[in-house]
Amino acid sequence: MKIVVVDDEPTIVLMCRRVLESQGHAVQGFTDVRTALARLEAEAADLLVVDYKMPELNGIEFVRRVWAVRPGLRVVMITAHGTREVIEQATRSGVKTVVLKPFTPSELAQGVAAAVADTDAAPGAPVR
Repeated sequence: MKIVVVDDEPTIVLMCRRVLESQGHAVQGFTDVRTALARLEAEAADLLVVDYKMPELNGIEFVRRVWAVRPGLRVVMITAHGTREVIEQATRSGVKTVVLKPFTPSELAQGVAAAVADTDAAPGAPVR
């Protein structure tokens, strides 16, 4: 599966890449939202892992822009701001899987599996 990871923290991008590549996925990581958006406009992906809070654009707005060119792309939102408000905002926007930071490799893998399965059970429920 082709996965794009977008987070302004290079260590998070690296950790996600290592975990997901170890599971056999092809992963591209970005710390810059504009570069990531250009990549997603140019080339399809199967899944997007994106941080909620980034300097230029929050994750929800980023997802909206991506869905304008890649409708239906599955999304895992990762966030250290796992408040009820943030999770509800993500859910209302159509994000079904939220993984709370700090997360373990297995929690990330669980979030990806949930997004890929696209289950309707508890949309937006944080993986923890």
